Amino acid sequence: MRDAGGRRRRRRFSCASFAVPLMASVTISVAISFAHAGAAPDNALLLQADDVTYDGKNRVVTARGNVQVMNDDRQLVADIVTYDEIADKVIATGHVSVREPDGSVAFADHVELSQGLREGALQGLAALIGENGRLAAASGERREGRFTVARAAVFTPCAVCEEEENPEPLWQIRAGRVIHDQVEKRIYFDDATFEFMGVPVFYLPFFSQADPTVRHKSGFLLPDFGSSSTLGAFLKVPYYVSLDPSRDLTLSPYLTGNAGNVMQAEFSQRFEGGGFWLQGSLGYDDDAQNKPGQSVWFSHLFGSGRMSLNDTWRTGFDVQLTSKDSYLQRYELSYLDRLTTNLFVERVSGRNRLALTGFFFQSLRAGDITGQIPMALPLVEATYIPEEKIAGGRLRVDGSALALSRDIGTDMVRGSAAVNFRRPFVADSGQLFTFQAIGRGDVYHLNDAKFSAPLAAHNTETISRALGLAMLEWRWPFVREMGIGDTNLVLEPIMQLVAASNGGNPRGMPNEDSTSVEFDATNLFSPNQMPGLDLWTGGPRSNVGVRATAILPQATVEATLGQELRFQPDRNLPPALGLTGDKSDIVGQFKIDMPQGLSITHQFNIDPAGGGSLRRNEVYIKAQLGRSSINLSYQKLPVTAADPTLGEQEQVFLDTTVFVTENWAVFAGARRDIAKSQMLESSIGLRYEDECFIASLGFHRRDTATLNLKPASAVIFRLGFKTGLTGG
Repeated sequence: MRDAGGRRRRRRFSCASFAVPLMASVTISVAISFAHAGAAPDNALLLQADDVTYDGKNRVVTARGNVQVMNDDRQLVADIVTYDEIADKVIATGHVSVREPDGSVAFADHVELSQGLREGALQGLAALIGENGRLAAASGERREGRFTVARAAVFTPCAVCEEEENPEPLWQIRAGRVIHDQVEKRIYFDDATFEFMGVPVFYLPFFSQADPTVRHKSGFLLPDFGSSSTLGAFLKVPYYVSLDPSRDLTLSPYLTGNAGNVMQAEFSQRFEGGGFWLQGSLGYDDDAQNKPGQSVWFSHLFGSGRMSLNDTWRTGFDVQLTSKDSYLQRYELSYLDRLTTNLFVERVSGRNRLALTGFFFQSLRAGDITGQIPMALPLVEATYIPEEKIAGGRLRVDGSALALSRDIGTDMVRGSAAVNFRRPFVADSGQLFTFQAIGRGDVYHLNDAKFSAPLAAHNTETISRALGLAMLEWRWPFVREMGIGDTNLVLEPIMQLVAASNGGNPRGMPNEDSTSVEFDATNLFSPNQMPGLDLWTGGPRSNVGVRATAILPQATVEATLGQELRFQPDRNLPPALGLTGDKSDIVGQFKIDMPQGLSITHQFNIDPAGGGSLRRNEVYIKAQLGRSSINLSYQKLPVTAADPTLGEQEQVFLDTTVFVTENWAVFAGARRDIAKSQMLESSIGLRYEDECFIASLGFHRRDTATLNLKPASAVIFRLGFKTGLTGG
């Protein structure tokens, strides 16, 4: 366009000439094609600004005010942008930001870019990578649309508190050069120094890690190290291998000064309808032959898996195995003393279930004899519950078959079938009556029966029994408003009359699944208090008690108290249960539950024949205040039928973490045997934790000797980044 004198006049595109509204302000949009020959249409830049001036002679566009330049998925925002069509160069100044297709954002004071914002130089560079990654440098450049090269740079994945006078991240990497590859999602560091709280910690000439946008990337994880009186100095250095988004592997060399070396591995696989994980180790100690009870080679395998075969069938496994009794505790891999491995397949359709399971048990206790531990193969269980009510009640049919075999001891095959019917009635007065009837038959075939029952009639014999039970339960809940805020009290007396067959536990009858029996307030009103099928609570009896519940605005308080009254004592039940006389223990439970973070549970058994002494007394306190927590428990337990050698037990346990500041916490733990006036274990330590970093220094002491392991102490230092920092 020329004026009256024939001179070329510069065209000015302004908001007044187009008057296009956009988000309550006025802008224009101009599509600018590349001037060089052969430019593809999709290489056009889209420009938006409050004011645009076009110099037609020099083919330069100048945009001012809320400037946005877009190419493909890239976007540049600045106060002033100049685009030279001939040189294909964009120059931006003032609050410049460049957003990449992956969501990363780079900020700069001055930017010069070309080739559709893919190449160029940046001054005063700052970049936000993912949600937490921050990169700052004196200068940088863009290459090939994928590389950001920063010089004299600092990188951190930690948030910076802008409210502080001199905001500094907890830790950072300072490097002579940093290269961020946005295609490979990786950051490379040259001449890198790791700084913690502004203090250099260690130096690496070259280092690389996945950028914060990557959830799964192979690389070294931060190590654990410390010193133990059993292991000496030790170091564990994990390496994480990302096989694909659904599979990963972690390898952890475990190096010790006094106990050889161990290689740990953990593999996990996730797939549609299930998944599994396996954790194992292989250790070698060339000095172990001089240590009684140790092997030169040792190993363990833990794991679990579940898989759906179709809508109703699934299969799964749990595995816990070790090659040596003391291995897991010696290297502090696990403190379990009895291991269980199982494999199962089951079908669940509605309320019905069919399951086939096999069990293998391994004991790590010094008093257990390996050959006497049974293997359960198979255990078949079936449950049928009709969808429709029958005679106004619910019917349940159960069947099972079990085979137990031992190298030393009694072998057993058991078949069982049971029918359970339950019918509730509600009276107009609010009284609740429930009738329940159970019929069950069991057949046992025993080999080497005299090993477990010397008084058995034959060494190989078949025992059968028929069991029956009828129960009528009465409850009458009363509800009353207390008039103190929004508080309600529910008082519920409970009474049961039970008519059950006698003689369900004859001499010579094996007891495999009901050795660990506890009679308390939680099973007082159960028709049969036994956890398994082998032991039967027979004879006519009555269970009486009361339950009170106070529903407060900020808490719930519940108390239960009751007793079993027997018309005929059952001398075949374990004496420690408190069920062998005419009157059982008086059992009770008191609970306070506050959703704000406090839970208190007290369970007790009072022996009426022993002058009201406490046969069992348990107190559990759990409190959560913010991030601070406390778990405190006291247990006084009678002799158990499962392991009478333990005798009566009285212990107290404490596990607590207290944050003394926002980031610093003290943790401690202790377990003490009050009956023997002996500490069992104790620990104390200090921990620092924020949004991206966690470190702890702890001391742990085990005061008991187990197997061939003497009491031991350990000092452990752990370091971890929540940001997923890995190297490789």
